[in-house]
Amino acid sequence: MKRLISSIVIVSFIVTPLLSQNEDKMDKLENLENKEQKEFPNDTVSVVVGNEIFSVQESGDETRITLGNKEYRVVEDNEGVRVYKHDKRDGDKEFYSRKHDRFRGHLGGLEFGFNGWLTDYWSTSLQPEDNYFDINTAKSNVWNLYLPNINLGFTRHFGIATTLGLNMNNYRFDGNNNIVKDEYGVIGPLYPDSGIVFTKSKLHTLYGTVPVVLEAQIPVNGNHSKTLNISAGGIGAVKFYSKNKVIWEDSGKHKAKSKDDFSLNVLRWGATARIGYENFQIFGTTYFTPMFEQGKGPELYPYEVGMAITFN
Repeated sequence: MKRLISSIVIVSFIVTPLLSQNEDKMDKLENLENKEQKEFPNDTVSVVVGNEIFSVQESGDETRITLGNKEYRVVEDNEGVRVYKHDKRDGDKEFYSRKHDRFRGHLGGLEFGFNGWLTDYWSTSLQPEDNYFDINTAKSNVWNLYLPNINLGFTRHFGIATTLGLNMNNYRFDGNNNIVKDEYGVIGPLYPDSGIVFTKSKLHTLYGTVPVVLEAQIPVNGNHSKTLNISAGGIGAVKFYSKNKVIWEDSGKHKAKSKDDFSLNVLRWGATARIGYENFQIFGTTYFTPMFEQGKGPELYPYEVGMAITFN
């Protein structure tokens, strides 16, 4: 009998503190749940994490995310998505965290197209004495590679975009000729020896370019995430190098290359425009600076048309 009473006393000393701790935990959990029900409406999704309440509440265009004393308000409107941070220990003070979906232009990326020369007021007709500049437009192409653009937004869907790029042109001559520069720097035709036909003859140029465009974006869905993009602006370029290349058959395949400045204007400027949906664009560029230095060659103005895939 004494042994039984002793055992009961020992067990009581062990179990009582454990029960007390469990009751404390249950009380804390119950207090948190009561606090949760009191502070948050019924449309709030909330869970108890440790000793804090994590909740998410949506109301129209605003979402509130709360964890303990910290609250984040995510507000979406026509200007984009903004995030506000609020710590209840700081009273009514609220901090603007950052802004998402700011204006992002569609300029940087990869472009491919076809090129040629204009003569006067959008005409491509050459003077008879300049017919050696006739090119095969189907085989004359341009590649443009642009870095991701820098943006200056006035609104979410309207702003300025600019970038740096490389402009690589291949002008494929249609006749049995290429071009050459004489001792005075004047450009003239280069013909092969009698009986030889050039199977390929082209002029290659490489320019560094700086386009600056004003872009407007027209939303085509409800949340403004998909847009039709229209942009236009100016473009400047500086020549890095130029060369010509010819290939012919004469008891075997032969080719010849020649690097020269060909009296090309080192600097040039023009206009560029594009229209597209999201990351796919159609572009067109024309230069107002003649291809060659004044008096050193025919008055030709380069142009490019093609398609572009942008990084944005």
